[in-house]
Order: sequence, then structure tokens, then C-alpha cells
Amino acid sequence: MIMEQRDYLMRQIEQLGQVLAKMLARLLGIKQKGSPSFGLEELRQTYKNELDIDLEELIHIPENDIIIFLKNKNKYFEHHLEMIADILHATAENNYKNDRLNDGNNLLRKSIYILEYIHSTGKDFSIDRVSKIETLKDLLKK
Repeated sequence: MIMEQRDYLMRQIEQLGQVLAKMLARLLGIKQKGSPSFGLEELRQTYKNELDIDLEELIHIPENDIIIFLKNKNKYFEHHLEMIADILHATAENNYKNDRLNDGNNLLRKSIYILEYIHSTGKDFSIDRVSKIETLKDLLKK
């Protein structure tokens, strides 16, 4: 019985990781192809359909509450949170392309906050993560 519950939990964690990877690939694929940016409504639908998160709610959550919001929403684990930080970064860039500077900056700050949270609480040190934090901070300064 315990083994079955553990297997079920592991499948749920893997499925969540796959959903996040799919969403990130979709956001980044459009960016890499040089396609026009997502429209705001398409972004809202993607967040709602893939993550069951209202984008406007996400934008307006104070950054120091983002971790609690995400963990309560879907029980995200550390590697999920890092993928969400990447998704927020891609969404921020999309907002910049659509002249939504404030929303873009807001999402970028949340992405940085998540990565710094993982950096300070995580078990593993990641040079890639530290580099990503610095890159995002530089983007925010522009």
C-alpha cells in the first residue's frame, strides 16, 4: 500500500514536471523562431490551461508571497520552481515585446525571487542558477 502511494506521488511529480517543460518549450519556441510574441489573451489561456494559474493574479501577487502561492497551488518542488522561474522570465520578455514594461518587470522580479529562494534553501549549489540570477538582475536594470 505504501509503495503504491509512493509510485502514485512520483507519477504526479513527473507529470507536473512534464507540463512545466511543455509550457516553457512553447514559450521559448516562439521566441527562438522569431515569431511574433504571444498575445496577452493567449498568454492568459496558456497559464490557465497548463498551470491552472490566473496570469493577472500571478502578476499582482507580492513577490515575497510567490513561493507560498505556488507551493499551495500545486505542491511544486524545487526543480519545478526553477522551471516556473524560467517560464516567468519568458513571460516577462513577452510582456516587454507587448509594451507592458511594468508587468514584465514584476514577473522578472518574481523570477529572481524564486531563483534566490532556491539558491538559499536548496540542497545543491548551481553555478548556472547563480548566473541566471545575475543575468535577470541585469535585464531588470535596463
